[in-house]
Amino acid sequence: MPERDRLKPLEELLKPDIRNSYFVRKDPKTGEYLTGSLESHYADIERHSLHDEVPDDVAIQFDVARNLYLFAWFEYRFFNVAEANALNVLELAMKERAGTIEIEHYIKQRNEEHKTKTGKKGGLKKGMKTLMEYCRDHQLVTNEGFTRWHQHATMQAYHQAQHEQGLWAISEMKRTGVSEIELPEIDLRTLPPDPDYDHVQHLIDNVNKMRNDYSHGSTMLHNQVLGTFEMVSEFINQLYAARTT
Repeated sequence: MPERDRLKPLEELLKPDIRNSYFVRKDPKTGEYLTGSLESHYADIERHSLHDEVPDDVAIQFDVARNLYLFAWFEYRFFNVAEANALNVLELAMKERAGTIEIEHYIKQRNEEHKTKTGKKGGLKKGMKTLMEYCRDHQLVTNEGFTRWHQHATMQAYHQAQHEQGLWAISEMKRTGVSEIELPEIDLRTLPPDPDYDHVQHLIDNVNKMRNDYSHGSTMLHNQVLGTFEMVSEFINQLYAARTT
């Protein structure tokens, strides 16, 4: 059973949460592994921002989520609260961008098309997944607007190389009888994006599930949430860039 954190003592309020010291980061220049700092933690979230064309009511809520991430340096459990808030801001941004009447028309049209094609009533309802499908169908977001789409082919190749390296290491330790083996760094060139990979569809299939996990009560605890902030900021920035062109 996890221990309760309880209310943080007043005298420890601005002390870093010790759990943040359990993780290290690799310096890209020296290759050295370093413990994180408040400065690096701040820089991590600072770079995920919204541009000036995003409405203030959306941007304000996104900054609430960013500040929650920032203060997770002092309270580790804020990481997942921050992520949940960022996902809620994404839904807010989509609803504001599309408008209630337009979404209702979209749902009605999709359901009528489904009935014409299958003879059965369509099941499309209001919700985050439907909003994301609307954004896709109206080309408010595209694969090209997401960093992860550009990185996907390279990341897949890296994971494959890592898997093969692990299999080799196991085989080599069995052959030689050693209990450990040093693995070299994987040197991999950046690959062009995979045109067959549909990142927008990947988001449609998965983001709603993650948001629902939080909405229906969750004990999730981890600090790997920056990818969500990256996705949400890029999604929202695309939404409102599209409005101005």
